[in-house]
Amino acid sequence: CLIFLVMCMVFAFVYWNARDNDFDQLYSKMWIQLWIASVPTNMGVVAVYALNDEFKSIQRESQNGMVSAGTYVFAKSMLVLPIFIIFAFFSLLIPGYLIQDMPWEAFGIHVILYASLMFVFESVAEALSVLFDDPIIGMLQFMNFWFGSFLFGGFLIPESDLYWPLKLAPVHELLVRQFPVGGFLIPESDLYWPLKLFYYIMPYAYYIRSTMYTVFQDTTFSDGLTSDEALEEIGKVFPVIETEDNVAQDIATLLAIGAVYKIMYIVAVMVKTRKVAKIQTPN
Repeated sequence: CLIFLVMCMVFAFVYWNARDNDFDQLYSKMWIQLWIASVPTNMGVVAVYALNDEFKSIQRESQNGMVSAGTYVFAKSMLVLPIFIIFAFFSLLIPGYLIQDMPWEAFGIHVILYASLMFVFESVAEALSVLFDDPIIGMLQFMNFWFGSFLFGGFLIPESDLYWPLKLAPVHELLVRQFPVGGFLIPESDLYWPLKLFYYIMPYAYYIRSTMYTVFQDTTFSDGLTSDEALEEIGKVFPVIETEDNVAQDIATLLAIGAVYKIMYIVAVMVKTRKVAKIQTPN
């Protein structure tokens, strides 16, 4: 928690001028939100190593009949839930709301969004720590996921700028209507796939879209700029930012993404703890 606090405070001071609610600070306001979220989530790479070592101990104890794998998974899952809220408080309270002077009206929703994002990366770390026996391989895969979250977040490159050889029109139309997060809504004629699917399963787009909406709705801008106008202006450069209220949908999507990886983790734990060496009779 203290590491999260220090890291986020560093970025809060670097983006000190983003405290001003002026037109020329709109993009800095978005980037400070990204750094406050992305750098702490990257620390999950350390969790992969620690969780891998922890699982190996649980695996031995479970196979020796000393502990139940199901009990371990349940207890661990319940204990980490309040930690996500604590992470959010340490990362947002001082760096975001005291140093960056974000509107306090947005704090509650912001904490929920941040905790949901942390749940995603914690679940990914858990899954990778069990799926790969070698913790180094798991850590590398976590870094791939983290980097992919950046690349397919809708703020580095729009979804429409990627072209692929396959067309999966029915799937594409369904996803576009339900989850318009890949930079912006794609025209019906632009139905190139399949790797654009990454735009819909990576978490940063959902987080930054709703965070910017939540924070800006309670921000009073100078120069007569309204919240919707500010969001529209950022959306011209970063199409993932929208003026529509998608907060509930984005929180649900983040929780769903995290739940998928959590299920993968639980299944992997149950399967691997049941594997025991076969006793061979001597010849």
